Amino acid sequence: MTEVATLRPYACQQVFRSRAPSRSRHGCQCKAVCAASTKPSKHHISMCTNKTCKKQGCQQVIQFAQDLALDELEIETCGCLGICGNGPNMIVDPPGTQLSHVSSPAKFVEVLDFICNIQVPDVFLKATELRLQGNAEARGGDLPAAERAYSKGIELEMSKGKHTLHANRSGVRLTLGNAQGALDDAEAAVKLGPASFTTAYIRQVSYA
Repeated sequence: MTEVATLRPYACQQVFRSRAPSRSRHGCQCKAVCAASTKPSKHHISMCTNKTCKKQGCQQVIQFAQDLALDELEIETCGCLGICGNGPNMIVDPPGTQLSHVSSPAKFVEVLDFICNIQVPDVFLKATELRLQGNAEARGGDLPAAERAYSKGIELEMSKGKHTLHANRSGVRLTLGNAQGALDDAEAAVKLGPASFTTAYIRQVSYA
């Protein structure tokens, strides 16, 4: 079986593992009940952003959580939570559970499902995968492939989260010489994103 995430609620330790058949659409189960019987109005997540956890993928998980923009979820960064090398590490409160190996948006979705009883639409996860694919293509120098990946994400039917795709495609389009397309994407990112997403405003001003 494939390990998904390790949980450390205070002194005890529990493990998420895949199984078949599953009681969940994500194919995982929790070996112990961590959540309270009554669903709280909001969960607070603190995620380590120290050097080791950064190398293990905490930043893409944080970006994904912020893009979700869920009223019942707050996320913030924090310092080292210990057990370095098993990250990214984070704490979910309630129920006050520390988790390890939450290294991708897909694993974070499993945490939300089992610990917080929050379900994330599959389309949102797909859009995030396309954004990360586009980022990888851009870093590798294949800007046309990056633009195609971002465009596929933008074409998906979802109510939020497209601002980062538009912002990323905006930068790629400008480098490719499509100034109007870059400006259009920057304006779309401003319109769709939260006020705190300053990248969109900077690009809108720069490209106008």
